[in-house]
Amino acid sequence: MSTAGEFEVLLQDEGDLKAGSVVHRDITEQFRSDLESGDMEKIIIVASQTEGLRSVFPKINGKPEEIEVVLDSGSQIVSMSSSVASSLNLHWDPTRVIHMQSANGQLQPTKGLIRNVPFEFGGLTIYLQCHIIEKPPYQVLLGRPFDTLTESTIKNFPDGEQEVTITCPNTGNKMTVSTFPRGKLKRSDNVKPTLREEAPTGNFRTSRI
Repeated sequence: MSTAGEFEVLLQDEGDLKAGSVVHRDITEQFRSDLESGDMEKIIIVASQTEGLRSVFPKINGKPEEIEVVLDSGSQIVSMSSSVASSLNLHWDPTRVIHMQSANGQLQPTKGLIRNVPFEFGGLTIYLQCHIIEKPPYQVLLGRPFDTLTESTIKNFPDGEQEVTITCPNTGNKMTVSTFPRGKLKRSDNVKPTLREEAPTGNFRTSRI
């Protein structure tokens, strides 16, 4: 077999191919064979084309229902589907309405606001203001108010896994929370998260972060 750039000429029969046949070389094989000694160590690792959003599954309003909560630091609000709010026996103030811009540029009003909704992450409870939306493409979405309230830090891994560490603004207790791919069921796990300290109760106070 003799080679010339992207093509190779068979010097003898190989399978159904006769000697003298011109064959296009495998692109990956060509790339590797053309590398100089030591160049393999210089290969640059690049990002994937897309990475999906991640979800967590806190207990909301003390209810046992498993609700998928999507993490999205690009959102300016914490929002919840009206059907989910009803299933959790939550009631909203219809006078507290904001207008959200849809993908086609139209403004759509929210249905109202629920104040101080408890979200429990393995014993650590935080209180969020939830804007209620009719039929959004998610159950609950945690935006920037969640990040600033909890001083959240995110650790990403090359395989796409992600952990979020949050801090209770009232006690200083910390919790590292596993995340899951959006739209997929939560994995079964016998390991329960533990708090560093006991969390005392306290009065509500709006975050000023």
